[in-house]
Amino acid sequence: MATVSLSGLQAFVAEIGLGPIPSFAAADVLHNPIDIYHSYLAEVFRALVECDPDLVYNSIQPANTVGNGDLNIVLPRLKLPGTTPKELASELLKKFQPHPLFALPFKDGVHIRFFFSPKSIPRLLFPYINDRKEKYGMDASLGMQNDQGSRQKKVLIEFSSPNIASEFTEAHLRSTILGAFVANMYEAMGWEVTRINYLGDWGKHLGLLGVGWQKYGSEKILDNQADLFRYIHDLYAKMEEELQPEQDARKRAREDGQDFATMESQGLFAERDATFKRMEDGEPEAITLWKKLRDISVEYYTTVYSRLNIKFDEYSGESRVSLDSDAVTEVEAVLKDKGIYEEQDGAWVIDFDKHGAKLGTATVRKNGSTTYLLRDLATVFDRLKSHAFDKMIYVVCEQDVHFRQVFKAVELMGRVDISDRLQHITFPKASGQSSGGSSHLLGDILDQCQFRMLEAMNSNPEEYQFEDPEGISKVMGLNFLIVHELSLRKNHNSSLDFNFMASSEGETGIRLQMSYSRLCSAILKNGVHPREDEINNIDYSSLWDEPWSELLRLIARYPEVTTSAFKTLEPGTILSYLFCVVEQISSCLDDADEDDSEGEGSTVGSKYAARAVLYDSVRQVLENGMKLLGATPFNK
Repeated sequence: MATVSLSGLQAFVAEIGLGPIPSFAAADVLHNPIDIYHSYLAEVFRALVECDPDLVYNSIQPANTVGNGDLNIVLPRLKLPGTTPKELASELLKKFQPHPLFALPFKDGVHIRFFFSPKSIPRLLFPYINDRKEKYGMDASLGMQNDQGSRQKKVLIEFSSPNIASEFTEAHLRSTILGAFVANMYEAMGWEVTRINYLGDWGKHLGLLGVGWQKYGSEKILDNQADLFRYIHDLYAKMEEELQPEQDARKRAREDGQDFATMESQGLFAERDATFKRMEDGEPEAITLWKKLRDISVEYYTTVYSRLNIKFDEYSGESRVSLDSDAVTEVEAVLKDKGIYEEQDGAWVIDFDKHGAKLGTATVRKNGSTTYLLRDLATVFDRLKSHAFDKMIYVVCEQDVHFRQVFKAVELMGRVDISDRLQHITFPKASGQSSGGSSHLLGDILDQCQFRMLEAMNSNPEEYQFEDPEGISKVMGLNFLIVHELSLRKNHNSSLDFNFMASSEGETGIRLQMSYSRLCSAILKNGVHPREDEINNIDYSSLWDEPWSELLRLIARYPEVTTSAFKTLEPGTILSYLFCVVEQISSCLDDADEDDSEGEGSTVGSKYAARAVLYDSVRQVLENGMKLLGATPFNK
């Protein structure tokens, strides 16, 4: 663990023949090994040009691809008078003296590009990764509130959020997997994370389900039904089917310009609304029924989410503020006192256009019942009291206008300090028909993943040589699902396609896992396992040439990749990087398979020892990245 403290890192670089690491405000040498190179390079050029040291440091940036070098000096950023960037490049190249960390630089337009010396990378990088292991790529300092006594910052992340009894849509699936990734990222960067599942456990759909239970349910069913959640799901579907003729009639009346209000006061519409009103009024019998239905749902989801390695800290819902009248009353009092909402056609609304936001008009309360907007506003302030959060993130499909209305309403209430802490991560609905068939429950989707994966494995036993195919198919099927959902950009709306499970090619979870397994097999086959105290004494000259040196440079970039992904909360950043690592390690393993060196001479022994350390470092990077995504690496 020598390199995890600044004093230890300084002692380490001295041991490998380097002077003290220069200090720059923007450098984070304890979490990013590239910043060590960056600091030495900035110190070299600070001596060659007369300008502010931090300006020199900031004029150096990591190359966007390994083909463009490792670090680039962007000469216009130096803002030196009296010379053009191209002239300056030629002048600086003449003055640059050989350095043990860098190969000779070259000029590229207004850039000077540097590659790390392949001789230096193993000696610096391998101990750095080995000291951090599963924490390589994490930076706990990003989660500290340094201006308040180093307090750990708190983030609430709301995701998944299915409606009770309704089907689990692809939008809920993507929210679940993307939200889990966002939570993992914040946790890796030192934040205190609270994962919230904000169930759709309140509203008129619960009234409809209540009517269905009164008509078709019984305590006897609760005692005997093996799969209660599937039962209430099917019951809700039955009630929706019964309601459909009334909905169609109302739609026709609206289209014909007729009064449809009378329709809503009769039939199943009226029964639904009356049942939900009894819940809102807190009638004991109605609340007891609601609680039973909710408990069945939470029990089901708790079990099924665990299959995805997801554990929610809190199962909340609109019911929390709906049953606590104080939370809603306090919000409405502010809305009224500040003249934010107004009465319109018997309802209370917010006309956002009147308040300078082109967000239309939103209903806050209608027919005495609270609306989605009012309940979400009350929830913001309820959570502020209970959690004192520094940030709250909603991972929800579309609904961009709704969340902008929520955030704007909070601002209009005079709490811009709170609205600035709120963020909505959105994505579009999936288009087309999923190849998964008619799966309506999350458990069904996960079962389908396992079944399709087992089918693919059985159809290609040479490709998938595992001792426990049924057990492995569970993990690989879920890895496929997670990588598929996270590989879709925010503006991409493709449906889940299980047909890709038939191949280990392409950028899929199958390929990622198979590459990880191949690497673990190579570690065993290599047969050399250096001790930690031997890592610095190994001859790494066999790794100086391609493709090995390219792989070294690539794994050094991992902390920068995770930092970038944290800033954007874009999982594709990590996925793209991991597949680059997979491509490069595959080339190295192919090269090793073609190597027919034999014997036990010192050169051969050093080569296998060098590979052993490299393989383990790459395995650590792949494992860390996969776990951030929510995937489960295994080496069976």
